[in-house]
Amino acid sequence: MIDYLGVKNQFANIQGIKLNSCFDSGSAIVVSVTFDASILVNNARFILDHTVQIEIPKKYPLILPSVFESPEKTITNFSHINPDTNKTFCLGIELDIRKKMEPDYSLKKYVCLIADFLGIYQYYSRYQIFPYGERSHGDMGIREYYKELFGVDTDQKIINLMKTHKLNNRMRNKKCPCNSGLKLKNCHWSQLNTILSNSLQHVQLQKDYKILQGR
Repeated sequence: MIDYLGVKNQFANIQGIKLNSCFDSGSAIVVSVTFDASILVNNARFILDHTVQIEIPKKYPLILPSVFESPEKTITNFSHINPDTNKTFCLGIELDIRKKMEPDYSLKKYVCLIADFLGIYQYYSRYQIFPYGERSHGDMGIREYYKELFGVDTDQKIINLMKTHKLNNRMRNKKCPCNSGLKLKNCHWSQLNTILSNSLQHVQLQKDYKILQGR
């Protein structure tokens, strides 16, 4: 759980942003900041001056924040804006966001992810190409991420791996659920153990599994 003063103090001490406001909405701490920084993307430098609203749920880090431009919307014609009412930023697949924010889940790291997003948007606006490649949106993006994470090439293989909810030493010599024919200990044990031994990553894996199963 987070608290108003803790959040306000964190944002007040992050360089490259100006804290405009911070209030408790009941279910979240809502923060408005204006970027006052520059960022280097593929050797091209961009000025960041966007004003964004960040809504940090009281259950953070179990539930990740959302962020969007407010009051003015200047980001247009960009595929990584979610189709919701606030036009929130798609900062990436949630498991990947969690890995980047560990171990402390400091809000400074979240601000850095927003800065990266804004830098990529400006790079795309200038050159009409993504600097580091592009992952699909929604369910397809989740599938692509887990295929990269596990190093597999079919949807069925990632589903088989994602539905593994626990590991124990007796399972090490069983066949890996990816159907490679190898023992689990010689195949995907390490990747699965990293996720399943981390409570927040484990919850996220289960959430993504349900999304891919259409639940």
